[in-house]
Amino acid sequence: MILRALLAFLALPGLVAFLIPLVIALPAIRQGSFAWSALALLLPGIGLLLWCVREFYVKGKGTIAPWSPPRHLVTSGLFRVSRNPVYLSVVMIVLGWAIGFRSWLLLLYALALVVAFHLRVLLHEEPFLARTHREEWTRYRARVPRWAFRSRKALLLAWIAVLVTLPVAGLIYEAYADGMAGLEFTPPGQLVDIGGRRLHLVCMGEGLPTVFFESSSFSNSMSFARARERIAARTQVCSYDRSGMGWSDPGPGVASTGDLARDLAVLQDRARLHGPHLLVASSIGGLTAELFARQFPERVAGLVHLDASNSLTLSLRESVAGWVRPAACASGFLAHFGLIRLFDPFGLTKEGTDEARRSAAVTYNSRPWVQLCAMARGLPDTIREFREAPPLRADLPLTVMSASSRDDVVPAAVGFFVDVQALSTTVRDSHQEFAKQSTRGKWQLVPESTHLIASSQPDAVADAVLEMLDQVR
Repeated sequence: MILRALLAFLALPGLVAFLIPLVIALPAIRQGSFAWSALALLLPGIGLLLWCVREFYVKGKGTIAPWSPPRHLVTSGLFRVSRNPVYLSVVMIVLGWAIGFRSWLLLLYALALVVAFHLRVLLHEEPFLARTHREEWTRYRARVPRWAFRSRKALLLAWIAVLVTLPVAGLIYEAYADGMAGLEFTPPGQLVDIGGRRLHLVCMGEGLPTVFFESSSFSNSMSFARARERIAARTQVCSYDRSGMGWSDPGPGVASTGDLARDLAVLQDRARLHGPHLLVASSIGGLTAELFARQFPERVAGLVHLDASNSLTLSLRESVAGWVRPAACASGFLAHFGLIRLFDPFGLTKEGTDEARRSAAVTYNSRPWVQLCAMARGLPDTIREFREAPPLRADLPLTVMSASSRDDVVPAAVGFFVDVQALSTTVRDSHQEFAKQSTRGKWQLVPESTHLIASSQPDAVADAVLEMLDQVR
């Protein structure tokens, strides 16, 4: 009997709750990635499942397998609360795996199990129990709910409890995780007060002109380390975190590109970094660098754009603002409850390196996502500021570099709304046109590069910057 019970456990819940989920999560397992907060569901679920197996064996004189069912109807313990605690425990375990491995596929698998279990109970198990146990089953069914709720009122109260408990738990989880990350990863640079807010600044090397890195949406002041280190052997190199990014303080609820350009100017003044500077901009940072060069031409010695946005793409941004703005602001809202950190959208925690863990710590808190929402809200002001700003200096040294691949710039979910190929062509055309805005401008395509060229091809970036450095000197 013990052997039959063990085989039944391995063949059914062992397969459904353990083997299949772990096969689905195999890529995450190989990378050693697991969120230990999932134990809050996994441990109770496993305990409940083992208890049910014991009850079937001891009280029911059988197993949980359909080929060796219990001879007696089990109505003790948790079976007094629910007629199907076995299925509830399996769903808890699978949901625990989904959270632990941050897998949307496992979450869908859990939902499919809920539907399958419900249909099995309705179409097979309850008719079988009615035929087998007759009056005992009728009395048991009358006093114990099928799942966990005796009435619609009980179900409603349960949903209310869930809707109250989960957000509170999420806020506590996010506050704890953010606090622990702040203790482990302190600011590597200096925090410069720009007037009620502080921006994080990191500088290395010596010499003039200073090379200033303007990062992408979710990069930080420590990104692109290899390129910065090569350049720092020849001159001073500085990178910083925009408001809300990295280790910088949050900014206002609406942030235009003009606001960001003014922040950069104040940062340079407060840190006593005398210009003119050579700006190196990546991705969305290209807008800040371009407007800065147009509004403060005396501070800019040269401009290097790394697959970066420019004012020629503002019409494209305006065309998708209708869904980008709500999506960005919704992400900022969800980040307050730890959901961004929990599901690891960029796969940073899966890498397992200290650098990746540091990036996750400063990227998955709510501040960068709220800042992205603020920038989306500031798009109308950004368009106006570019329209009113003077043009780029006609003889400004300008290098525009385009990535050969844009696979990492558009998330898979956005692919339903955006034609990636058309977007790639439009953006690359804008890069070529932007390079023509200076008599000293040039465009180049970087082979085997992704959107973040300074990460995928750091030597190409360093060579371009050092070449411009020789020119402006």
